[in-house]
Amino acid sequence: MTRDKTLVIGANGELGQALLRELGPDKAIAVTRTPRAPLPGFDHVRIGPDTALPAAVLGRCAAIVNAAGRVTGEGPALRSANIDLPRAVARAAKDAGVPRLVQVSSFSILGTAEYIDHTTEERPINAYGRSKAEAEQMLLRLSGHGFTVECVRFPFLFSASKPGLLSPLLSLAKRFRNLPTSAGKPLRRSMITYADAAQQLALAAKPGSSGISFAADPRLFDYALLAAVLTEEADLRIRILPVPRIIAAGIDRLLPAIGRRLFRSSVLDPRANRAGDQPLGLEAELRKLVRSAPGS
Repeated sequence: MTRDKTLVIGANGELGQALLRELGPDKAIAVTRTPRAPLPGFDHVRIGPDTALPAAVLGRCAAIVNAAGRVTGEGPALRSANIDLPRAVARAAKDAGVPRLVQVSSFSILGTAEYIDHTTEERPINAYGRSKAEAEQMLLRLSGHGFTVECVRFPFLFSASKPGLLSPLLSLAKRFRNLPTSAGKPLRRSMITYADAAQQLALAAKPGSSGISFAADPRLFDYALLAAVLTEEADLRIRILPVPRIIAAGIDRLLPAIGRRLFRSSVLDPRANRAGDQPLGLEAELRKLVRSAPGS
């Protein structure tokens, strides 16, 4: 039997569907927990409650990409999605002779690190980050003997249809015509679109290196970019408002989640970026998001 398929687990999520589109029906098999196929035209397998995958399907696969996971919550549900599922998938894949597994991982493992490379210490600050770190360690221990594992760590992912935390930021800018930034320390963030992340996963599914990698758009997100896009796409003049550092530090201490979003940078060292140094689709998707937002 020819091994020429990539099994996409979590195919009903935003990233999973983007990966299916990137690979195409001839190269991908969609795996979901629900009976509903995520996209028409793709072979579809439903994973059972025991997380078992049919041997016949595994025999067709050159690689598996695990894009399934749970971001919120704690306890058994988080562990089941982020640790138990990839463990079961990896063991089944290795036993069936699938040569490669790609695990979708996260910058959350690194906590509040503001500059990221291969030497950055793992300091997860929430249950999600801890679960992703444990999953990485477990999967990398299984790597070897003809079975390679690559854990691709992504920063914040977004698209025009799923903006996530960019949505309240856009609302803030539109309502107050200001974007607050810490004085002398402007926010800069590595991000990536779902489509670009899918492209990186498709590349990672090919035979190659193992271990931990990082992928982000080399084009950083900052308030100057957002202000320019709002001016050009929505005819809104946005002022970037420096907030005294003592106030920014107070917000960061009292309301850490808000402080991280507004004031803390998170920048991937270009030398550690598997996506290379050419800008991807971040700016184009941001413009699409602004144009499609209500009131634009």
